[in-house]
Amino acid sequence: MHPTTCPLDCPDACGVLVESDAAGAFVGLRGNPAHPYSRGALCGKTGAYGELIQSPDRLTTPLIRERGGFREASWEEALDRIAERVGTVAGPDILALPYAGSMGLIASKFPLRTMHALGACFHDSGNCDTTSSAGYAAVLGHLVGLDIEEARGADGIVIWGSDVRRTVQHLFPMIKERGKAGVPIIAIDIYRTDTMREIEAWGGRGLILQPGTDSILATALSRAAFEREQVDREFLRSECHGAARFEEHLRSAPTIAEAARATGLEACEIEDLLQLLARSKRLFLRAGSGWTRRTNGGMGMRAVCSLAAVLGKASRVHYESAEVFRFDESVIERPDLRSAPLEHVRQVALGREMVAGRFQAAFVWGHNPAETLPDSAAVRAGFSRDDLFLVVHEHFLTSTAQLADVVLPATMFVEHSDVYRSYGHRCAQYGRKAVEGPPGARSNVAAFSAIAKALDLPTATWDVTEEGLCEALIDASREHLGETARTQLLSGEPTKLEPPPGDWGTPTGKVELYSEALEAQGEPPMATASADPGLGGERAFWLVSAASIHTHNTTYLHSARHARRAGPPRCHVHPADLEALGLSEGAAVTLHNDRGRITLNARASDAMLRGTVRVDGFPRKEDVPERIGINVLNGPEISDIGNGTTYFSTRVDLTPA
Repeated sequence: MHPTTCPLDCPDACGVLVESDAAGAFVGLRGNPAHPYSRGALCGKTGAYGELIQSPDRLTTPLIRERGGFREASWEEALDRIAERVGTVAGPDILALPYAGSMGLIASKFPLRTMHALGACFHDSGNCDTTSSAGYAAVLGHLVGLDIEEARGADGIVIWGSDVRRTVQHLFPMIKERGKAGVPIIAIDIYRTDTMREIEAWGGRGLILQPGTDSILATALSRAAFEREQVDREFLRSECHGAARFEEHLRSAPTIAEAARATGLEACEIEDLLQLLARSKRLFLRAGSGWTRRTNGGMGMRAVCSLAAVLGKASRVHYESAEVFRFDESVIERPDLRSAPLEHVRQVALGREMVAGRFQAAFVWGHNPAETLPDSAAVRAGFSRDDLFLVVHEHFLTSTAQLADVVLPATMFVEHSDVYRSYGHRCAQYGRKAVEGPPGARSNVAAFSAIAKALDLPTATWDVTEEGLCEALIDASREHLGETARTQLLSGEPTKLEPPPGDWGTPTGKVELYSEALEAQGEPPMATASADPGLGGERAFWLVSAASIHTHNTTYLHSARHARRAGPPRCHVHPADLEALGLSEGAAVTLHNDRGRITLNARASDAMLRGTVRVDGFPRKEDVPERIGINVLNGPEISDIGNGTTYFSTRVDLTPA
């Protein structure tokens, strides 16, 4: 049994035990009971990861595009083709395009060493949590927050914009235990999520907001807290910057009655929420990230964090834990190999950039941008340019790989060594290679080392080993880790780390209810009530792009079992909206706006507000008539801060197909 960590883009980062036979072949995997957070449990997705490892559809040999199709090639031929096409391209015309297909620090970061040496352009990672992180950091500083395991002792729980039943599955049993013990729980979202349904069954409450009104609700709560002297004056005096200005500012914020009208809630529901927040001594306030993917998402997060601060509960917010882990990633990336300044492109606007003719070569790893980036029609068109040479390192022939000029087969996490951290809990782990991969598949380290050598790049880009990189990363971080944690990590044990000492991590070192930094950027210096105007014109429906319970981004689209469980692509619509459209359950309906269209089967759902339509996960393009995914409807517009995506601001119309 080999201990390691699930590599998927998920805050749980579960502990895994991988079983191999005497020949080093994969036998199975299970949860690691020694993991401090996941405690031996795996979600249904990771539990079935073996189906991907042993899939007959895995790539095992390089592919080279010829005459409009692919042919198999040797690694040597594929590398020669890459060297021939990329060797004369100037650094700024090369795009490095990784993302979170593997959260392993070596798998995700080492290829950047080759990219630095080439002088390539990077992206700004705006497709995920940059908006929520910018909003949180503007008020509460370091992305550390409350230890997620504190949920086990909470005397009040508020879940703001997070369907933990689907997306933080190891947190859910902790919440369930507290709920069944009588602890009050309120979940806030824009539709009745799986989490909300279960909480309501235990006697908790779900509050369903009109989309984009979070900052209205949070600032109204802050105003009421000041008016009723439910604020923590000592905390405001000693730990907060700009408290007096924020109190004055809130006098023009919405009242509870005004917030009720704007959000669609009852005033008594808002009153009950305030009392839960104010009275809980051991509050657990879980703030998700997805709900901020809209034009005013950063303001929404700022308002929620400011609310926690005025109540003296700033340290009781759990958002992300990324800055608990202070690994020195420069040891892996080696930015010193770069000879020109690093340039970043906006990830969410990548399609627009490529269609305009930018970049002559692109390298993709741990990413399926043809499906997962907004404005996907433009992304696909950009990748399809004859003058852009695309290299994709992948497990399967994904939508992006299908557009490549060279496809290189990749190992999976059980087949290489890596160092893992979480952005939900505080445990890290050095997972050593557990089994042999299929012949022909190479790890990110092996693949990009070979690319670097073929391009005649410096020795430091290719004369390395996975294990050497893992150990160098841990050793370089020993000052932050401490000797005990360093030794434990090197032994392969899951290791819980302590957050860094010091102040809050904002420019003033305090909780910033007033941000001069944002003011200098032309943003409001304080959390302010705002509504999302929406994108896509005067259309009838908000598009809700939700997480799937069956797949994980596009990872499991190649698992037949997961595809069967997910069923045919569908959209969820309030029954009254279906009736108004003249549609019945299961009827084909086309979602469309100025960017594109996609046809799905309609499902009547009382979980939805009227005027909203929900699509879970990424429907496989081969299952829809238009042969394209849901992101054809989402555009390249950015959020208020963080250059993040605006999926939840998308507006669409629905018409019978």
